[in-house]
Amino acid sequence: MSTNFDPPWLHLTPDEEILWVGHRSIYHVLPAVTVGILLILLGAGVTGSGILGGLGWLALLLVFVGFAIAVPPFLRWRSEWYVLTTEEVYYKTGVFGQNVAQVRLDRVQNTTYSQSLIERVFDYGDVAIHTAGSGTIDLVFESVADPQRVNSLLTEQLDRVSSNRQF
Repeated sequence: MSTNFDPPWLHLTPDEEILWVGHRSIYHVLPAVTVGILLILLGAGVTGSGILGGLGWLALLLVFVGFAIAVPPFLRWRSEWYVLTTEEVYYKTGVFGQNVAQVRLDRVQNTTYSQSLIERVFDYGDVAIHTAGSGTIDLVFESVADPQRVNSLLTEQLDRVSSNRQF
């Protein structure tokens, strides 16, 4: 799969290829962003109209509250990335600082995906990755679009890695 995704935090080996790149579904952040935008528009409209007279600062306060509600989830959505390559799984978080977790595919024991009813309607869900030597979930791709396809891609790569280990 060819992709133009080449961020500075992703360091691929010479033979490693990106198979899938994604982040949380937009449906996950849409309610907060929508409410924030509505408050910004309401506050700007009331401030610009001068309806409140000397109390126009109250409407301006709505603009700041709208930004406070909309911007953090949007920034988190845009800065959180999941990447599946031919050799590893990566999870990057952080807006100003960053944290990159990576798991080699030869360490992955099992994967699962799950969707609630609402997630099935909007076609997003979670893909959990369990690694060898631990009884817990080590990495979760939260609220990704088409989790069944992502899990299938991951399973195909795990099969490839395990068949290469046997020889």
